[in-house]
Amino acid sequence: MAYARRDLDSLAERLASAGLSTSTLDPGSLAYVDQHAAAVKERLTIDGARFGVVELAAYAQGVLDGAAEMGWTPETHHTLTSPWPESDVSPGTARWIASRLLAVCALAEAVSADDISDIDPLLFA
Repeated sequence: MAYARRDLDSLAERLASAGLSTSTLDPGSLAYVDQHAAAVKERLTIDGARFGVVELAAYAQGVLDGAAEMGWTPETHHTLTSPWPESDVSPGTARWIASRLLAVCALAEAVSADDISDIDPLLFA
């Protein structure tokens, strides 16, 4: 579990260093990240399973691996505060990848609070 927490903390630092942070988002982008958090939570809790930092870290690594195959890294792509075309919301687009990773980091903060079922993860952003 310590390795997973370290990986998630490192991801959050990479995203923040690249200008990707929920604290700087406009309301529309924040709502989009919140939708991603709900989707990640739903995916990881299929059949009533609970999840924690290990599952979140594994999920984030899968997103990062897929993004890297397409040449995307937090350090080389624009931030969520940029204007986004409506068509830039499909899986594999820069907005989708950045939003999904920010959502995972927000959920990881909620997991730290030990009660993800009743907490809006973006309250910790």
